[in-house]
Amino acid sequence: MSQLRTVQVLGGGSAGSSAHVGSLAAGLVARGVQVTVCAPAGLDRSYEFSATGARFTPVPRRSDPAAVAALRAACAGADVVHAHGLHAAVRAALALGGRQVPLVVTWHTRTHAEGARRRLVHLLERRAARAASVVLGASSDLVDRARRRGARDARLAPVAVP
Repeated sequence: MSQLRTVQVLGGGSAGSSAHVGSLAAGLVARGVQVTVCAPAGLDRSYEFSATGARFTPVPRRSDPAAVAALRAACAGADVVHAHGLHAAVRAALALGGRQVPLVVTWHTRTHAEGARRRLVHLLERRAARAASVVLGASSDLVDRARRRGARDARLAPVAVP
């Protein structure tokens, strides 16, 4: 049996989601899972993902073709990809386009927007929710929101920050 491979994708790396990914990476590595964390370069220095035994791949928080290609390369051979946050989810969905790799998305917080940006956020949420195999919401309102955006499977998964 081959070793399970997972990629954890962070967007901007808020303190809560970064600490959550660090905790997940440590727990998964301890259980024999090969973990790659993809996030902006400075986050490995701040949260020491590499110290957990995970591989760290710097991927900028952009959706341009070069950043998506870097993420696509990092996800090659993954058994599951887990994106944390809306922007990370959209970028992961783009990177996985055409691949049959399960995408887990965790929404830690609600994105607030007004005016034209509100419509864009709605579209991004819909894209992320529909691309995901499962959306995990840190609160029941996020689970409801994911369902309204078209998630096939949305579940409550409160996140405890270590």
